Amino acid sequence: MSKRPRTSTMIASLPLLFTAWSCMAEPIHIGAVYPLTGAVAEDGAVVLKGAKLAVKIFNDAGGLNGDKIDFLVEDGACIPAQSVASAEKLISANKVVALAGAFCSSSTGATMDVALRYKVPMVAGISTAPNLTERGNRYLFRIQATSQMLADAFASKMMQIAGGKKVAFLVVNDDWGRSIATCYKTSLEREGAQVVSTQIFDTNETDLFSYITNVKRAEPDAIMMAANTQNAITVTEQLRQMNVKSKLFGEGSFTAKSYYDAVGKKGDGIGGLMPYISSFDNPVNKQFVEMYKAAYGEIPNNNAAAGFEELTIITNALKTSGKEEPEALRDAIAKSSTPGPSGEIKFNEKGQGYGFTVFLSQNEEAKAEVAATAQIDKPN
Repeated sequence: MSKRPRTSTMIASLPLLFTAWSCMAEPIHIGAVYPLTGAVAEDGAVVLKGAKLAVKIFNDAGGLNGDKIDFLVEDGACIPAQSVASAEKLISANKVVALAGAFCSSSTGATMDVALRYKVPMVAGISTAPNLTERGNRYLFRIQATSQMLADAFASKMMQIAGGKKVAFLVVNDDWGRSIATCYKTSLEREGAQVVSTQIFDTNETDLFSYITNVKRAEPDAIMMAANTQNAITVTEQLRQMNVKSKLFGEGSFTAKSYYDAVGKKGDGIGGLMPYISSFDNPVNKQFVEMYKAAYGEIPNNNAAAGFEELTIITNALKTSGKEEPEALRDAIAKSSTPGPSGEIKFNEKGQGYGFTVFLSQNEEAKAEVAATAQIDKPN
């Protein structure tokens, strides 16, 4: 997968046009698998915006010795089989030397096996299922706090806000949602919580009233949710229609602009367990927010930050290694310490990121305010 050598001399009889073409800088092929169709397409589009911004910064600065990134994106739709096919195409046909994605934990879990088989480094910015970095794949690097990390960081504060001990779960039926029901249960029970109901819905369901009815009957003090944008909108609308009074918490898109555009103040009062908040007082974040606003005319959310961080880590590895070879990039990422919008990102021996700040937010007036912060220490 090493880069083909440039032609340094040309046969004298070839036209000047071909001589000029041979001296042009060759692109560096970087790939990404994001959900651009399906239930989480809105979120995937925002991740892509952040990633493209990082690529633009790298290319505008001259790339690597004049070689600029050709950023190739395939749609994984958060379907594992489709995400695998997309990764196969990017690596085997397009010869990408690094990969980003694949958003949903189930798709990342499938796609990382492709990265391992071809020995291509893969940076995952969204997926939180804890088992991903426990599988011994030296080519996967996750820059997101796992659901277990977020649960451990904020379980005590969540129970304090809830003002009671009874907890219910309302989560999407995928690796991410199911892991939240497991991880938060463990952390919350350590704080004295009692789980009274666990409801798991499919991502393509639009009528969630039966699940919400079961939750409401259990009379929980708090409900922990997992939902990306479209599901988060549906959950919020139907919880409000059923006049559920429990304190609401969620991982996912409960602070996204598209979510607020749809639900407005109906989202107020929801607590978000978040890897990023645009108001974080950090010099790197302030610069990122301004660049993102200039590029897209809007404030970035956690999905935008994740895409930006994925590609920033890859472009920094290109700079530090000085090579566009997969193994050199893998080693550079493993040793890297990258300033990001939420703080410094480092990796442990399993490829799990740490060192950055995570947030417990509180939705007020259709925007997220910081209720608590925690720093992710190096995991064992």
